[in-house]
Amino acid sequence: MKKILLLALALVAVGCGPPDGPYEVYNQNGYLLERGTYRDGERDGLHEVYWGNPSGQLWMRYTYKDGVEDGPTESYYSNGQLEDKGTYKDGELHGLYERYYENGQLWTKGIYKDGEKCGEWVGDGNYGPC
Repeated sequence: MKKILLLALALVAVGCGPPDGPYEVYNQNGYLLERGTYRDGERDGLHEVYWGNPSGQLWMRYTYKDGVEDGPTESYYSNGQLEDKGTYKDGELHGLYERYYENGQLWTKGIYKDGEKCGEWVGDGNYGPC
């Protein structure tokens, strides 16, 4: 059985081209660190990063399109509380962005346009017209 498993691992390691399909990464203790999907060697779709501990708690969630962040994103504190959320468009933050303190209270909130803060931000000053 061990020889079959080693052969299977060797075939996966050698591969026949760019990664394609779902994948998971675990730490040395066997806890999930990352989960996602590759398409033609590029990250594509939902990708999740975990704290890598027995709780199995989610740390970050990103959406990719052809290897570039594109879509909703959010991250969490180790206590499970939402830290921030926003949206990427072609690799840049774009649209409403919110960041929270570890106790769940709003820290700052505003709009990104092509990766730059714009307009008035709650708790973080004014960044001019968009």
